[in-house]
Amino acid sequence: MSTSLLYHGFGIRGYKYVRTHHENGSVLFTIRQNTKEMRCATCGSRRVISRGQVWRRFRSVPIGLKPVWILLAIQRVYRLVCALVQQVNVGFADPVEVTLKPLIVMLWNCPGI
Repeated sequence: MSTSLLYHGFGIRGYKYVRTHHENGSVLFTIRQNTKEMRCATCGSRRVISRGQVWRRFRSVPIGLKPVWILLAIQRVYRLVCALVQQVNVGFADPVEVTLKPLIVMLWNCPGI
């Protein structure tokens, strides 16, 4: 497995491949973000200070019948100008669609509201 497969197979760029492992019939790819790609999510500046990380698991397209998950340690960064500690943007995931779409569908289909 290589970083090239992440880019050409899954459309993930700006990240490095770390390892592959299997868990309960699923394939899990662990990746890490290039430090050169880390930017403030508010202003886009590269002048940030790392303040830890949060592990996230993203579902990807399956390989055959096996589900595929992408594991990523999302960096938390601090920028003096913004005075905020926040997570960097994940280039291959849309946070609004992931969190709001199921809620909107549930509320739309709820007969009591």
